[in-house]
Amino acid sequence: MPQLALKVIRPLVRASSTVSPRLTGRLAFRLFCTPIGHAPVNRKSAGIRRAEALFANGKTSQVTHGCGYVRTVQFEPEGKSRGTVLVLHGWTGQGLFMAGFVEPLLAKGFSVIVMDMPAHGGSSGRLLTFPIAIEAVIAVVRGVQPLAGIIAHSFGGSVAAAAMAGAIDAYPAVRTKKLVSIAAPAHMHVYGRQFAETLGLTALGHKAFEDRVMEIAGRPMDSFLGRDFIATSRAEALIIHAVDDREIPLSDAEILASAPKARLMRIDGLGHRRILISPEVHKAAADFIAG
Repeated sequence: MPQLALKVIRPLVRASSTVSPRLTGRLAFRLFCTPIGHAPVNRKSAGIRRAEALFANGKTSQVTHGCGYVRTVQFEPEGKSRGTVLVLHGWTGQGLFMAGFVEPLLAKGFSVIVMDMPAHGGSSGRLLTFPIAIEAVIAVVRGVQPLAGIIAHSFGGSVAAAAMAGAIDAYPAVRTKKLVSIAAPAHMHVYGRQFAETLGLTALGHKAFEDRVMEIAGRPMDSFLGRDFIATSRAEALIIHAVDDREIPLSDAEILASAPKARLMRIDGLGHRRILISPEVHKAAADFIAG
């Protein structure tokens, strides 16, 4: 959020959460779950043009779930498929940004489903929470489990780990053999607290914020721990993270990689988003799932 806007909003939020902490905390949580400032699609970029050409040859579908629909693009390899890989983007991203993973997976003989998460890309909705995301993932992969793997970036990595662990009681665990988690956070409560502090919530407002998580997800925010979710799933995991990532620190990746059957691949010079256009990362992900 721009600093100028924060200077205006913070005093208002602090005053409001003093007078009406429950309402303000709940509204703050809604804002936290609203993707704002979607990453722009630069159609002058050669990489984006290649991605759009690739997606034009895939099978595009709208898959309905409880809160609307999500857009998916599915690709099939030549010959018999070795299994299906689900590809998930991050917060304010879209499936198009994950296009670089498709051809290496097809070359290895895998079917690939690239999904726009709810409230992103060509999917419906305005909010994205763990229950909404997991419900949509389950609708997309119905009939193709166990998956050969999931490749997921940033918040998508958190969603994948939670879905694999059956973290939301209302939904069954998504079964997958392998996970490639790229630039993903290890614990959501840290970022929820940072958001609340940045916004100017009082202690009571922040409690209402976290109470809303409990109402929606059926578990406290500090229990959304990626390392524990990966351990519960028992899947093999490759954690890929750039040393110079300014949005999610490398220490988060080190926590995720401490799960059993997980290992860390460090990359330098690619930040949080440029990591998605690295041929080295694309190859490592496909090799890991095929291995």
